[in-house]
Amino acid sequence: MDNFRIPDLYIPVPAALNPELQEATAAADAWLDEFGLVPTEEARQHVQRTRVDRLTAWLCPNASREALTLITQWNAWLFQLDDQFDDDPVRGYQPARWREAFGPLFAVFDGTVTAGRLARSLADLWRRTTAVRSSIWQRRFVPHLLWYFDSYRAEMIHREEGRVPGLQQYLTHRRASFAFDAVLDLMEIGTGVDLSDQLHANPAFADMREAVIYANACINDLYSLPKELAHDYAFNAVTVIGHHHRCSLQEAAERVAVMQAGYVQRILDLEQVLPGRLTRSGLADVVVDDALRCVRDFHALTAGNIAWSKETGRYAEIEAKPTYLADLFTP
Repeated sequence: MDNFRIPDLYIPVPAALNPELQEATAAADAWLDEFGLVPTEEARQHVQRTRVDRLTAWLCPNASREALTLITQWNAWLFQLDDQFDDDPVRGYQPARWREAFGPLFAVFDGTVTAGRLARSLADLWRRTTAVRSSIWQRRFVPHLLWYFDSYRAEMIHREEGRVPGLQQYLTHRRASFAFDAVLDLMEIGTGVDLSDQLHANPAFADMREAVIYANACINDLYSLPKELAHDYAFNAVTVIGHHHRCSLQEAAERVAVMQAGYVQRILDLEQVLPGRLTRSGLADVVVDDALRCVRDFHALTAGNIAWSKETGRYAEIEAKPTYLADLFTP
C-alpha cells in the first residue's frame, strides 16, 4: 500500500459546499445524541472525523436548510448502519445474524417499531420524510432501501464462501450495497422535485441515474481501499480487478479510474440528448425541467463526493481493530 496512489479523476464541474452546513451539522449532532447513535466517546470521534455533515453539504450544495438537515440525518444513519457490518469482525461474517439484525428495520415500514436504536431512529426519519414526500416517491424509495439492506446478506454469504466475484457480478452487487439509488431518491428532496414514475421509467433518465451511481461507486472504491484492506474487506472494484487480472493494486486502480471517467462521460453524453428524448416520449415541459434540475445536481454531487473523499478522516485514520463500534441494534 505504500506506493498506492489514487489516480486523477474526471471532474468536469467544480464542487460547491452548501452554505447551510453549520446549521445542518448542529441538527444532525443533536439527532444522533437523541437516539443514542454515538454512545461512546470513541464513537463520537469516529463520526466527527467521518464528517458526514460535510459529505451531505458537498452532495447537496443547492438544498434548503430543512432539506439538507433531513438528508444529513439520513446519511448519518446509513453510515452508522454500514459500520455495524463492514467494520465488525463478527457480525459482518455471520449470515445467520442478518435476519436478527435487519428484521426490526424491515418492520419499520410496516408500522412496527422495536426498542433498538437503529430501528427507532429509522422510524423517526421515515415519519418526517413521509410528511414531505408523495406516496409515489415513497413506493420507489422503500424498495431501494430494502435492496441495500439485503446486500449485506449477500456479502456475508460471499465472505463465508471465500469467493471473489467477477467484475460484472461485483458491479451488480455494488449498486445495491452502495445505497445510492436510495441516496439519489433523497437528493430529490434537496433538488426540490418529486419525480414521477414515468420519468424514472424513461430509458434515458434511468441510464443517467445508473451512470451517476457507478461513477460515484468507483470514487468510493478508490478512496476507501486502504480502510477496506485493513479490515480484510474484499468487496471493492480495485481488489476484484486485481484478483482476476493478476495485476498490482495501482494497475487495478488505474482501471477503476478509467471506468469512472467513462461513467462521467456517459452522464455528459446523455445530458445532451435527454431533453429531446424526454419531450418525444410525451413528458410535459415541467417534468423535463425537473429532470434537468436533477442533472445539475448529479454533476455537483459527483464533484462533491471527490471533495469529501479527499478531506474525510474515515479513510485516512484507520483502526484495524475498531474501538468506536457499539451495538446499535440494542435499546
